[in-house]
Amino acid sequence: MKFSGYITLFENSNSAKYYKYGKSYYIEFFNNDKEVIGEKEYFVKYRKYSWGDIDTNYYRKGVDNYYHIDKKTLKESIILPINPKLGDNWMENDKSWSYEVVADNQKFKTPIKKYKNCIKVHCKQLTNKDKEKSNEYFLFYSPKFGFVGNVDSKDKILSYLSEVKLNAVEGEKIGEK
Repeated sequence: MKFSGYITLFENSNSAKYYKYGKSYYIEFFNNDKEVIGEKEYFVKYRKYSWGDIDTNYYRKGVDNYYHIDKKTLKESIILPINPKLGDNWMENDKSWSYEVVADNQKFKTPIKKYKNCIKVHCKQLTNKDKEKSNEYFLFYSPKFGFVGNVDSKDKILSYLSEVKLNAVEGEKIGEK
């Protein structure tokens, strides 16, 4: 499997990404099956947190953008343009967040690895809908690894990609050794 793109859509569930999130962690992986929602086919992505919660999200690649859909409202939002450029901007479908590509050719240094040629996306909460989240932060996407981490408005790392496991076999572990 070739592993590249600002957004990674795994075709099978035996590949995963492990992210450090403060003193916690989360793992992202995809279901083997796609789901049809409103006549469009979506990849099913799970995010399992170290404290036990699991989020389920639905992603697809369009002509110009990557999208996710809210299964309750059946409304799509752009995650990121397929070929993001400096100045690209968009909003969450409910107008709660705005996004803008504010820099390219960025480096994102984590305790594990330094990523090069990243784009930096500014995220701003407009309605205080997500009270538990910061009002502003920055996402970093690598053209090779996809989402590699985020920082707050003071450049403090909030989360970062720690490990990628492709085509794992039964019994293999990801994350803390």
